[in-house]
Parts: sequence; C-alpha cells; structure tokens
Amino acid sequence: MSRALVLLLALLLSGCGVIQAQQRHLEQQFRGYGLTEHLEPIGDATLHYWEGGEGPVVLLLHGFGAETIWQWSAQARVLAKDHRLIVPNLLWFGRSDSDNRDFTLDHQVAIVQALLDRLEVSSVDVVGISYGGIVTWGLANVDPRVRRAVIVDSPGTAYTDADYAALLARFELDELGPLLVPTDEASVRTLMELAYHRPPAVPRSIREQVVRDLYGTHREEKVALLETVVGQMDDLRLRARDLKVPTLLIWGDEDPVFPLEIGRRLQERLGAPLHVIENARHAPNLEHAAEFNRVLLEFLNAP
Repeated sequence: MSRALVLLLALLLSGCGVIQAQQRHLEQQFRGYGLTEHLEPIGDATLHYWEGGEGPVVLLLHGFGAETIWQWSAQARVLAKDHRLIVPNLLWFGRSDSDNRDFTLDHQVAIVQALLDRLEVSSVDVVGISYGGIVTWGLANVDPRVRRAVIVDSPGTAYTDADYAALLARFELDELGPLLVPTDEASVRTLMELAYHRPPAVPRSIREQVVRDLYGTHREEKVALLETVVGQMDDLRLRARDLKVPTLLIWGDEDPVFPLEIGRRLQERLGAPLHVIENARHAPNLEHAAEFNRVLLEFLNAP
C-alpha cells in the first residue's frame, strides 16, 4: 500500500479534513520553496499572494478551480530555484476580495498591475492558464513591463461565439457556471474529468470536502466573473491587440474546454510556437508537470 494511500486512510479514519490537510501541506511546500504568504490591501482590493526568490520575475496566473497553490505547486518548485516568483490569487479566489463589484477583465488586470507596482517590478514574464491566460493577454496588451507571455489552454482573441455555443452543447449546459464552479460532488467529478486525461480516483466524501472547502466562498462572484467575461467577448476581440511580446502556447491535446483546434487557430494568428502535450486535457501543468516544466523553462530561459 502506497504511503499516500496510508495517509489518506488515516485522515479519513481520524475524521480530519483531507482537503484542509492538503491545503496545509501545499502551504508548507510553498514556504519550503522560499515563498512568503501575504494578505494585503492593494488598489481597491485585499489581495492574497505568495512571493519570493531571486532572479528574473515570473508571475503565475491561475484559472478557474481551486486557489493558486493547488494549480502551480509543481511549477513553483522548479521556478523558485532561480526566479523571483509572484503567485497571486486573482480577485474572488482564495482570500482575495474587493468591495468593488467590478467583475470585468479590466478590473482583474488593474489589480495585477497594482500588485506589480507594490512589489516594484520593472520586468516580468507572465504564465497564465485558462482564465489566467485571458488575464495574461489583457495584461500584456497594456503593460510594457511584460517581457514574455505563456498562454496555457486559453483562447485569447481566437475565441468565437460559435466556439462558446459548441462548449455549452458539449456539456449540455445553458451557462458556464455549473461546469467551472461546482456545487455538489457530482460536478466536482465532472470538473476533474475535463481537467485530467486520467482523472485521479477521489472518494465521494473527499469530493464533498472539495465543494465545501475550495468552492464554498465567493461562489456568486466566480459565476459573475464567468458571465462577465463571456458577455465581454465581442468587446475584447474588438479592443485586444495581438500580443507583441514573445509568446509560447501550451495546450493539452484532448482539452474539452478549449479544444486544440482553437490553439492552432491562435498559433496561426500570432505566429507563436505551440507545444502540444499528448494525453492531456485542460490542466497539462498538473498531469504532465515534467514535460510542462521543461518546455516552460526552455522558453523563459532562452536569450
């Protein structure tokens, strides 16, 4: 029996919350990487972020899902060795919050810029997955400090109304909220199936903890973020310029949220390299961390 399984069974038998225990473990890992946790007023928000290390600055922007440390731990481990890392929770994820009920992409970008100002960053490479990739795109369009951009399974200006209609049809939905902001253990199972080519077996009791502990706060705000970015799509396409900084696209070959066809369309539009990770869905950085990290570091460390 594996050590991980023994630990899981011990936690279940003791009545300890597995998700809370894993959260503490991830926090301990980040501290071990040399990162420090912060919860500070920044701009019109209170921002929850991790920061630390020395070297070229890399900003990691998460997608919809659990808070940032659940999404970037494997990348933080290797990047923190020779980079200064900034790993925030975007507004209404983790403990990041704002009394300004502005759910637009512009507001998210403005808060990220305010964070870079606070940390006195003059040059930054930005890595964004899914929703974080959309924020990366918006940031790179307006902030000259962005040196390089890495867009992971995120459609940029290549997304169309037809793509969105096809997404809803694939999952038999009328809106996106129930897919990306789970409300019960069954929707957590669906979320894992779209994220992983081989979803890990997670007992129902733990899926219920995921709903309570990882999605129990800011649920309405997350749905509002989704609705707003969908409503902004036409405007974003009209306003957004194609990225002028060196850009790398990374895509899971079986992504059911933003299929690879969209990635190839974006590659053609930008003339950017596209690295396709096989047997991967919407979270290639989690499921194939070694390959993802190798490609990422080659791009970030290139002359």
